[in-house]
Order: sequence, then structure tokens, then C-alpha cells
Amino acid sequence: MVNRVVIFTGSKRDFDLYLENEISDTEDITRFMEVIQNYNFRLRPSNTAQGDNEPSLGNYIENCVVRAEDYGSVLEHVISNFTTILTLNHDIGTLYVQNPPKRVIQTLKAEFGDAIEFEGTEYSHFDKEKLRNAYAYLKEHIIGQQEAKKQVIANLYKEIGRISEKPIVILLYGVSGVGKTETAKCISKALGGDLLRIQFSMMQTNEAYNYIFGSEHSKSSFARDLQGRETNIILIDEFDKVNPSFYNAFYELFDDGVYVDTNYEVDLRNSVFICTSNFMSEDEVKHVLGPAMFSRIGCCIRYDELSGSEKEIIVRRWYSECIDKLQSDEKGVIEKSDILDWFIKNIDRFDNIRLLRTRMENAIYQLLSEEFIFSYVDKTNSSESEEKAP
Repeated sequence: MVNRVVIFTGSKRDFDLYLENEISDTEDITRFMEVIQNYNFRLRPSNTAQGDNEPSLGNYIENCVVRAEDYGSVLEHVISNFTTILTLNHDIGTLYVQNPPKRVIQTLKAEFGDAIEFEGTEYSHFDKEKLRNAYAYLKEHIIGQQEAKKQVIANLYKEIGRISEKPIVILLYGVSGVGKTETAKCISKALGGDLLRIQFSMMQTNEAYNYIFGSEHSKSSFARDLQGRETNIILIDEFDKVNPSFYNAFYELFDDGVYVDTNYEVDLRNSVFICTSNFMSEDEVKHVLGPAMFSRIGCCIRYDELSGSEKEIIVRRWYSECIDKLQSDEKGVIEKSDILDWFIKNIDRFDNIRLLRTRMENAIYQLLSEEFIFSYVDKTNSSESEEKAP
């Protein structure tokens, strides 16, 4: 028997906060996996009599908590017989279930019907103040791209006076390393949550197909990640790299704000999808994506290549961030070197600004390794050799 059932849909952060407010410090909390271990122990014929290894779990459970990641740790029959298995050996005061698969919801509804309480993440939406904050973040963190930043904010303004609940879909295009991904991070920061980032450059294999359309309940999936998002801003990185056969998975999502796979149904109404790509023109976007997908994109925004002066600002910023993490003796070594000057003088040799950052960091830590690791070991070995010499 279960006295109360709560289904929570949303992020781990918000589920933890909800439980904190719901369950007092004096109440007991039992994890779902403890119940399953107890069930498995009693199921084995050899364990019919109590033994020393039997889980010490009483028949009454005050609060049972099932987290989103727990479903991947159990077999198929546990999902299909969720309610029966939970209540087979226990009475439960309150059952808290986070982001359950469709089959778990079905078993709960069959048993408890309208008595189920539904809670979840309340996603923030843009108002004028949040848009001002978003634009301020963009101006602070994104070098250059003045027109692109304004276009992004103008498209997000649609959220304030929505006439429908369909998602806003924005595609940012241009060369790598000019601020497209960072733009999405700034927008998400304005709404106060970690950005959900889906990397599509890896979506070329059968495993990617299962991720997009769903397979076993134990596998990670696009739908499960969407269900656990902290904000309604979703970044789909390198949308141009996805296998075109996957695009049909996004038609209903971008049209109606609903995503359904084998195990989950996710409500994404009023969300914002920011897709990045390396397309070089809007004509190329339309040609590669095709008319069906292109028509579902609300706006295509071009990010231009950075000028030499803009690259220099970024390099100096990255350099400062890097040495700020160092100890004082390490800073002294780097500041005496010509690393910063070299990269500024040779800035135009790097078409990809991310590659420039990687090379600069490598140069910094190579020099530190020479100074504090390699030379120390070499001197130690040399001293030991001298002591051993006759």
C-alpha cells in the first residue's frame, strides 16, 4: 500500500530542493535501490529464511525516493511491474518519483489514478529585465558580433508576447570559435540555470540513433536529458553535423514542443532551442537542411570572423584567466616568458580561435613542467649519480 504518490518532472537540482521542503529532518528516507535489493533478496528461494546478509529494511517505509538515474539500474520487469514490486513487501507513506518512464507512469496511474500529485520544475521565462541581463552578459562575454547579439535578443523578445507555445528555434552559423556556443551559455545564465548542451558532432552511429529515438530504458537518451534540464534554453551544438536521417525527430518537437521516444514523453512548450553550425550562408543552411527543417527555424543569425584586434582581446582574457589559477612562483615564470607576446604577434596564423587557446595553454604548462618537474628530477638524478661515483 502507498498512502501518497508524487510524480516530479524536472531537474535534479529542483527535485532536491522540493524534497528538502517536503521531508523534515526527523523523517526517514529510503532509496529506491534499497527496496529493490530487499525485493531481490526475498525473491531468491535460498533466502526464504532470515540470514545474516538480509537487508535490514522494515515493512513500513516513511518516504521512498526514486531518482531519474535509478531506472537505468534495474531490469525490464521492474519497470513494467513498478508498483507491484514496490508494495510487495512494504507499506509506503509517501512515494516520490522523479522523471519516470512512460511505463512507470502507466502502472502508477492504473493503481492510483487521480490521487497522484504532479510537481515539477517551474521554468523561468524572459521578461524585459531578464532580456536586459542576457544582453549585458552577451556584451561582456562575447567579443565582436554586435549585430548578431542584437538579433538574438530580438528573437528572444518573442517570448514575452507569445501567441503560441511552440518553441523558439534560432540557428547561429559561421566559422568555429567566434562565440556561438558562448552565446547560448550567456542566455541560459540570464534564466539562472545550467545549460543543457547536446553535442551533435558525435551523432553518426547506431548508438546515436538509439540516443535520439530511444531504446532500452537503461540507456541514456535525448528525451531523458531534455526531461532533466534546468532551464528552457537547450543548446544543440553543431546541428550541421547530424545525420540528415535524424532530422525527422525534430519536426514535432520544433512545431508543437513535444518530444516522444520509446520511453519518455517530454513537454518542451515555451522552450528556446539554440542550434549552432558552421554553415557559411543562409542559402547553404536551406540547401543542406532541406525545406522541411529550414521552415521550422525561426531565424538564422550569422556570426562573422573575428578581426585581429578582437582576437587579441580574447587572447589577453584567456591568458589572464589561465595565470590567475597559478601559484605565485608559477606566475613569475610565465610572466617573464614571451608566451603572450608570441601568440599576439602570431594571432593571424590561427583560423580557429579555440585552437589558439589550446596551443597557448599547452605552451604555458610545457614551460611550467620544464621549470618545476623536468629540471627538478634531472638535478636530483644527477646529484644521486655523483654521490654514488667512487
